[in-house]
Amino acid sequence: MENTSTKILKASARRGMTLIEILVVVAILGMLATAVTVTVLDQFEDAKGERARMDIAAVTQGLSAYYIKMGKYPTTGEGLSSLVSPPKGSPLLSELPKDPWENEYNYAYPGTRNAKGFDLWSSGKDGQSGSEDDIGNWKDSAE
Repeated sequence: MENTSTKILKASARRGMTLIEILVVVAILGMLATAVTVTVLDQFEDAKGERARMDIAAVTQGLSAYYIKMGKYPTTGEGLSSLVSPPKGSPLLSELPKDPWENEYNYAYPGTRNAKGFDLWSSGKDGQSGSEDDIGNWKDSAE
């Protein structure tokens, strides 16, 4: 006949988890955390691209207002700073935004991709103009 303390020890031993069970649970949690992290990071990069497109649209509106006011777009040399401190009149933008990767937006007039207008673009995550991650005011067949 077993005494009471032996029964309690056997019952508590059956309720515990083995080291292998704990390792399996930790491995599953690690895989889930990795999957969630990858998904969130992809969405974060997509959101940065969308923010760059919205900034480009806002600066494009400022450039359109500049054109209406001055009768021309600023030259490449005058650059986007002409929107903040135009040659005459009040500023069209309070400040020039930086792209989501903390780089200046690029501007060229006349444009090479928009021959009848201007090119306005972010160099993207790599910070290098002319690479495939550039985001601009032009339409590519890849987009």
